[in-house]
Amino acid sequence: MNDLIEAAGKAGLPLSHFARELIRKGLEANEAKPDSNLIHEASQSREEVSQLRRELKEKQALIQKMETELFALKQSGFYAPLLDGDLPPDSALIDLLQDGHVRRSDEIMKALGIDTKNIDAIKALAGQLHALQDLRLVVEGPKGWKWVG
Repeated sequence: MNDLIEAAGKAGLPLSHFARELIRKGLEANEAKPDSNLIHEASQSREEVSQLRRELKEKQALIQKMETELFALKQSGFYAPLLDGDLPPDSALIDLLQDGHVRRSDEIMKALGIDTKNIDAIKALAGQLHALQDLRLVVEGPKGWKWVG
């Protein structure tokens, strides 16, 4: 404490003013100064996140396209009328229809992950629905398709 009193006396300041100035200077010295390395790392991280988001969107679009193509290929036999059970209907479609709700075709496509722009997949779905209708398992009404089997 005596050291502080002596230093305040040498500075020509009362002890309270001297202590206040020491505290202010200490706080200023401890304030976080921007570190150029941290700024650079943050900038790189933001760029990397942006790039990864773009890649993720591209991959999600590719997955959607591939799922639609897979559905179309699996159901390609439904382009032609179903003859005595040549191909079994898609189990996901049957599970969806059996829940008791009346569903429009666009709702069914969305639930099954079918791209509404893929004509082959739409034809395959229509073929399945009509095959199930021929088997009297579903009926198409004004509000959509309903399981009755």
